[in-house]
Amino acid sequence: MSWAEKVVGEFRVSPWRTLALGHPSRMTASRHFRVRHRDHIRLATPDARLRLGTHPFGFARGDEGGLLRLDGDLELRGNVQVGVGAAWTVGEGARLVIGARTYFSPNTRIVAMNGIAIGTDCAISWDVQLLDEDFHEVIVDGDVRATGAPISIGNHVWIGSRATVLKGSVLPDDTSVASGAVVAGVFTEPGTVLAGCPAKVVRRNVVWT
Repeated sequence: MSWAEKVVGEFRVSPWRTLALGHPSRMTASRHFRVRHRDHIRLATPDARLRLGTHPFGFARGDEGGLLRLDGDLELRGNVQVGVGAAWTVGEGARLVIGARTYFSPNTRIVAMNGIAIGTDCAISWDVQLLDEDFHEVIVDGDVRATGAPISIGNHVWIGSRATVLKGSVLPDDTSVASGAVVAGVFTEPGTVLAGCPAKVVRRNVVWT
């Protein structure tokens, strides 16, 4: 984005929202992007940066804004970009950790009530959901299943549009998740493609750039 677009364009930086974040040289926000409890943002490395709704993306509109509700901690370990339309909530006592150079396309949904860790160089496409909590009990043959569990996403993971990653899921490095997939499980083999509902390995030895 050019300097002029940052000042007067559709995705221009809001000086007031940026100043409210408390670190204007390291965090910027667009006009309609809101953060609740900004003091829960942790800049864990010297190069940590956060850009909220300030980069254009095809069909996205600058007036869509976004909301980060941080009752728990958002920890950044490098430069992170979040597209407009994001709706994220981090519960009290939980932590959402994001690695360097990871970006989120528009309209992502994140519910982190137990803990979500996302590695470096990840690409999270539009309409993706990361949900570590069900908010209700499921009883199978008299056995009460846990309502939530942490999610772990490795480095260089690509999650396709409208995919959903559910509680307790583990994605190793270099995983590609197909559009529309529903991930519910622990995967250990790197360099695979996951697809389907529930997602399973459909290809191996895959590299994406």
